[in-house]
Amino acid sequence: MWLFSKNIDLAALYLPIWLCWLVLFNLPADYLQADIPLWVWVVFVLCIDVGHVWSTIFRTYLDKEEFGQHRRLLLFAPLISFVFVAGLAFISTFWFWRLLAYLALFHFVKQQYGFLALYKMKAKDFGVQKILKDKWVLYLATLYPVVYWHFGEGLNFAWFAMDDFINIRSFFNISSRFWSLFFSPFNIIYWLIILAWTVEEIYRSDKINTGKILWMLTTAINWYAGIVYFNSDLVFTVTNVVAHGIPYLTLIIYYQHQKKSLKQNRLISGFKIASVILPVVFFLAWLEEYFWDMLVYGDRGYFFGAIVAYPFELLENPLAQAIAIAFLTLPQFTHYIIDGFIWKSNAANPYVKQIFKTK
Repeated sequence: MWLFSKNIDLAALYLPIWLCWLVLFNLPADYLQADIPLWVWVVFVLCIDVGHVWSTIFRTYLDKEEFGQHRRLLLFAPLISFVFVAGLAFISTFWFWRLLAYLALFHFVKQQYGFLALYKMKAKDFGVQKILKDKWVLYLATLYPVVYWHFGEGLNFAWFAMDDFINIRSFFNISSRFWSLFFSPFNIIYWLIILAWTVEEIYRSDKINTGKILWMLTTAINWYAGIVYFNSDLVFTVTNVVAHGIPYLTLIIYYQHQKKSLKQNRLISGFKIASVILPVVFFLAWLEEYFWDMLVYGDRGYFFGAIVAYPFELLENPLAQAIAIAFLTLPQFTHYIIDGFIWKSNAANPYVKQIFKTK
């Protein structure tokens, strides 16, 4: 059972990350430990990561019907987010980035389960009795590598800023070798559980849900490889962004395509929908990063300055910095909040069930 269709699922949900693995597993170690090249940052961070955040507006603010369904949420979420973020960033930018990292982690994990839940809804297998529950195995697949991360040493990657996740190992006077030996059996148990889930899924289901199995296995491999196996900022950035951003962009485009087709009772071109959404989100992502660099970071002027010279100097006043950070984080923070509501199959989202129903 495929979520969108067999071809779309393979092309958008799985093939991109599989190709990333194919390349990354064959890159020399020196390249994996080098700084992220500009073109990688532009394609993966600016276009895919920041772009997928902006794509939410086509599901909410730019859709009159959807805005009406979630009016209160869409009006108050940005206001509350701005006040909270500005206050926290003014008190401590370090703790702001740490909080944002944990919110991002929660959001990414929930999205992985969200797609799994859509597969389950389409296959109508929520009532299937299993020893290894889908939800808990999915959480294991994502959260075990994160637990490993919290005990790591000498990590070359972070979510937003170095040391944004708390390093629990640093509180104990225990050697790195001990921690390595301690986690070795758990690494094996991790994969044994994933394998056992796969076997049970195949033998206990009336019809093999290929897309659901691929989603679980791809998630497990991606999180384990990106966090445990490699120690590379390049690998973590690319795999994390591709596995999260491209499926979400696909979901937004597919949802709008199917919704318009349902309302107009005729098939609308998916390429037409994508040609409207993608240029807009890429431009807004570029604009956001332009302001981040001009006001806060100031480390990519060679990229943005080659197009438009900066009219302002970097902000140095703590209050001005906090306000700028709150404003620029608003799309991302709001995305984290509203995404937990707009994809639920309930009365507030009448099209979700129609679009992802079993054919």
